[in-house]
Amino acid sequence: MRIVPPIRPIRDGKILDTNLVNHMIQRTEYGAELLARYKMVAGTNMFVEQASGGLSVSYLTALAGGAGTGSGGAGTGSGGAGTGTGGAGTGSGGSGTPEPVAPPYRIVGTTVIGGVTRGFVYDGSTYTDIFVPGSVLTEANGINGKNIVGRYVKSSISRGFLYDGSTFTDIFVPGSIRTDAFGINGSNIVGWANIGGVIRGFLYNGSTYTDIFVPSSALTTAYGIDGTNIVGNYNNSPFGGGARGFLYNGSTFADIFVPGSNRTYRTNGISGSNITCIATFPPLVKSFIYNGSTFTEIFVPGGLETQAYGISGSNIVGLTYDSTSNIIGFLYNGSTFTTFSVPGSTSTIAYGIG
Repeated sequence: MRIVPPIRPIRDGKILDTNLVNHMIQRTEYGAELLARYKMVAGTNMFVEQASGGLSVSYLTALAGGAGTGSGGAGTGSGGAGTGTGGAGTGSGGSGTPEPVAPPYRIVGTTVIGGVTRGFVYDGSTYTDIFVPGSVLTEANGINGKNIVGRYVKSSISRGFLYDGSTFTDIFVPGSIRTDAFGINGSNIVGWANIGGVIRGFLYNGSTYTDIFVPSSALTTAYGIDGTNIVGNYNNSPFGGGARGFLYNGSTFADIFVPGSNRTYRTNGISGSNITCIATFPPLVKSFIYNGSTFTEIFVPGGLETQAYGISGSNIVGLTYDSTSNIIGFLYNGSTFTTFSVPGSTSTIAYGIG
């Protein structure tokens, strides 16, 4: 975790330039003071979102423009920082009104700290804790925009959740004894539930749960969604033998099975035509990207094993085991692997990226 040195108190009336603001907002504890003292409004001067530890504020960059009002000076006119030519504001010719820059990606996953399983979101520099109040464990599995889905356990019952940055909302399939939420796209969430002792996939649109079940299978799980396409796994045995993946387009199930494997047991994420999956070639576990016709292996260099889970565009996340068998997360951008671990953790698994 990056440690940012504290900054000195700011005098009343001091002009905030972009560098100073960027420095301040690396420390989330300054976020509330920044908003209150300088009357900055979310959505105009900076990007602000609620996080479990308080306000999280993104970096700012300056627009071209000068400072002032009027043509060629400070005032209102064409090209200044207000409306003008040549002043400092919104226009061409100098540094003016800051604009928000969202992080290039956000990764969600699960970590173990002090023996407790907790969710996290990681934007490439900062880790934010995700933990359902009163739960004994929380897992973050999928992300889309500001929304995160996962599961938590409270009073020995496992339930899904939707987290919008400030509020946790329960996701629980009626009649089930356990519900896990894994993937999210827009307002649609997929996962699986235990109903009468049978594992069944579901699609939840915010009001209605729709059953997803491969015909004649013993169990079906749904893990990822993109548009109308859903990926997951099914078994012809309730004990997990012969696991195969599937792609479901809302009406038809298409089989996904890595050639030569004995089980394609996790078909995890989908983005466009690309799907991530994990298969076993005893004693090895291997991960692949499947584009509808070809399986391409993904392997973290130097790792003992690679498991690929979430995908968004060209970015893929998952887990690997380092040389001492520690579980760490990885991000693959199509050419480079970057590994990471939540500070103080004994295990880090990346499940989703958005």
